[in-house]
Amino acid sequence: MRKRVKLLSLAVAMTVSLLAMGATLVVLGIFDEILNWDLFSYQVEQVLTGIFFASVALSIFGVAIVFVLGIQEIVRSIDLLQKSRGLDEFDAVPEAPKTTYLLYMAGLVAVFSALIGFLSFTNYRITAHRTKVFKRIATEQMQGLKSQFVQEISRLEEPPEKNVPQTLNDLIKSVEKLSFVNSLTLYLPDTEDEVIIWSYDSWEIDNKDENGFDRYLVAKEYEQAIQSAFQGKPELLQALNGKTGFQWYYLIRNAQNQPIAVLRIDGNSSENFREYKLGS
Repeated sequence: MRKRVKLLSLAVAMTVSLLAMGATLVVLGIFDEILNWDLFSYQVEQVLTGIFFASVALSIFGVAIVFVLGIQEIVRSIDLLQKSRGLDEFDAVPEAPKTTYLLYMAGLVAVFSALIGFLSFTNYRITAHRTKVFKRIATEQMQGLKSQFVQEISRLEEPPEKNVPQTLNDLIKSVEKLSFVNSLTLYLPDTEDEVIIWSYDSWEIDNKDENGFDRYLVAKEYEQAIQSAFQGKPELLQALNGKTGFQWYYLIRNAQNQPIAVLRIDGNSSENFREYKLGS
């Protein structure tokens, strides 16, 4: 016998499931914040946050759909009652079992998952292309400014902890003003200790009364890559540049082909890179 799938029951089941999912994520978020859990990486937290907001948004639409279908069901029930007056029984199609609703729900989840997966893959391809264009533009720009950076860095006997030369500040700010650049960081080696590097961020020029280089102990992956580049082994730095992302490390060499500094350019992900013409 054919069995009918009630849209109202399906909508209610989906809405309740979404609300339960959202509530579960809220509880997890509360405990994660209070107990300072280290269970989830930043990327996983971003995915869970996206799932939470998506479940909330879909739940709101689900409530609206349930309201509309509820009115439709009431009208249909009244119509059936009117048709069945004077009859002992009428031909009614029984409702489908719960497993049928579970299959419909699983199908909807699969469709949404496939859609999100496809859009994520497409976004990755687009982002990979845009970051490739950004890195080519950054390389071309830095090659044109290389001699100026070499000249400014060569004047420094050691990284100044305050009162950075104004000419170096102006050069850094001129690069930061480029529309495809968010910020710029200049790294210099320590002449006495190989486990130390010095950094100077472009935002420090405006945010400090006595701007200067900061001294860091090498610990993070990119710091180790910079340190290795100073020692004549740029492979780790090249590996970082090979990753997808709006970040580019440029190794500056002097006239003797010795590494003297590293520039890290944090790109503007909102920039329209279609407007740029790349060199050959």
